[in-house]
Amino acid sequence: MRVQTQFLLINIIGGIAVLGGYAIALINNPETRNELWGGVPENLRLWITTFMFISAFGYCFAMYYLIFDEGLSLNFFWGKFDYKFIKVLLIVFLTTAALWIHTTFLYMESGSKFHWSLVQFELWLTGASVFLIMIGLASATEVKNSNLHFYSILGLSAISFHCLILDAFLWLNKFPLKH
Repeated sequence: MRVQTQFLLINIIGGIAVLGGYAIALINNPETRNELWGGVPENLRLWITTFMFISAFGYCFAMYYLIFDEGLSLNFFWGKFDYKFIKVLLIVFLTTAALWIHTTFLYMESGSKFHWSLVQFELWLTGASVFLIMIGLASATEVKNSNLHFYSILGLSAISFHCLILDAFLWLNKFPLKH
């Protein structure tokens, strides 16, 4: 199977897992879904939600560049790795992004320290993996289309900021603990 097809399938399956998982989790937890914001202040919620869409667009733009343009032919991390490492990071990113909401609802039901530790691990791993994809792309060699490359890095920077700062840092620190 061609590498472009692999990346496309990973994104389709992973995207369905993330978005479908969010929908299922929110539908199945109507009484506690508003608690998912935790202690994030009301005045930040609209900004965070808006930035979520900007981040998703940035991610999609970067994936377009990787899959349909020259992105997968680059050598990442200063020429030390090829697309295979990015593929692993992508799978980790989408898997953990799909899991954290379910683990959070488990934590909200149980109050278990284990579940809370798992939520933290999933969110930090989500952020770290997409950040590493961004660093890999930013440090790639043999770039031919510098405009698409630049905007792809910008898109991955947006989703990295969202996942690391807004989710793994802000949200985790504002979420009320039950244990």
